[in-house]
Amino acid sequence: MLKIKLLLPVILLAFFTGATNAQDMYEYYTVSHPAEFAIDWGSFYSRMNEHTARVRDEYPHHLDLAYGTDPKQRLDVYLPKGEVANAPVFLFVHGGGFREGDKAHYGSVAEPFVKRGVITVTPSYRLTGSGAHYPDQPDDIKSAVKWIFDNIEQYGGNPEDIYVAGHSAGAVLTADIGVDRSWLTDMGMPREILKGIAPISGPYDIRVKRRPGQLDAYAPTPEIRIQSSPILKINDPAPVALVATGSEEEYVQPSLDFADALTAAGVDARYLLLEGEDHADTALLLADENSRLCKLVIGMILGPE
Repeated sequence: MLKIKLLLPVILLAFFTGATNAQDMYEYYTVSHPAEFAIDWGSFYSRMNEHTARVRDEYPHHLDLAYGTDPKQRLDVYLPKGEVANAPVFLFVHGGGFREGDKAHYGSVAEPFVKRGVITVTPSYRLTGSGAHYPDQPDDIKSAVKWIFDNIEQYGGNPEDIYVAGHSAGAVLTADIGVDRSWLTDMGMPREILKGIAPISGPYDIRVKRRPGQLDAYAPTPEIRIQSSPILKINDPAPVALVATGSEEEYVQPSLDFADALTAAGVDARYLLLEGEDHADTALLLADENSRLCKLVIGMILGPE
């Protein structure tokens, strides 16, 4: 009974803020097993839901647009106010360990970008609990990019000016599609449309970051862990990258290594260490227009102010 009483205010808040179309965060492992995590992920998702509701109240948007046939192959588009033409496009890929998360929590991230004239797209993708494993998830993000290329012009966007960022698992997917752009040509798009990537708080060598023996693993075998490691397959990368992590995370050295590997491959790559920030903080910072992280990602898209 106590648990129900504690959750009721959050549920009511979600109802009255219009966040009821968000994925049910109480089904997430991180939220239903709080004692296993140092971060309060229930609070994190509640904050993102509340922020998303405010963004949807203020900015034009289109929700649940299909880029595939699976229920998770849907995306949301957030638009600047007023007339929009030839705007750059920012695709943000959510995290959640490949086993949880949904686009519905992350309209929050759109606000700083649409305020500056950047169309923002947030996709969901298939999760491991449904039996999806690598390469299903990066294939979904590639399909979301293809949807942007084919459709974004009708929303005022420039289909040849696309930037991709992601947090945690989304950082892995961002890196995966950004280190070798040959897939763009394979899918009938110019490779030059992917202008830059910003992977945030992720591991890029999946061989050393896994949940061995778990059925819901993103890369369940040693062979797949090699194939799914972005740092091992840098071939034709996006020309610009910002690789960021919080100093309180386990991804400091992996992020530095990845930024160095991109630089060695000729990428204009920048490494950003966010002092004192943890794994939840870095996602929240991307939705904060005053944060250094957000300003640098916006600068990557629009150029320095």
